[in-house]
Amino acid sequence: MIAFAAFPVTTVVVLSFPTAAAVALAALAGAVVGATLHRRYPSAVDRTFRLPDGDASARES
Repeated sequence: MIAFAAFPVTTVVVLSFPTAAAVALAALAGAVVGATLHRRYPSAVDRTFRLPDGDASARES
């Protein structure tokens, strides 16, 4: 009887594995590419997201 109860769970796990693997691979690739870009262009984020000069609250972190 336990095998019948575990069948739907097993089916969902097996069918969702490709999606979970694709999401994990995309996250890993994004982290590697982000680290590579940051290493090559360390000030790129500073140039892209400029803070207003008079906004002190945005710099409190």
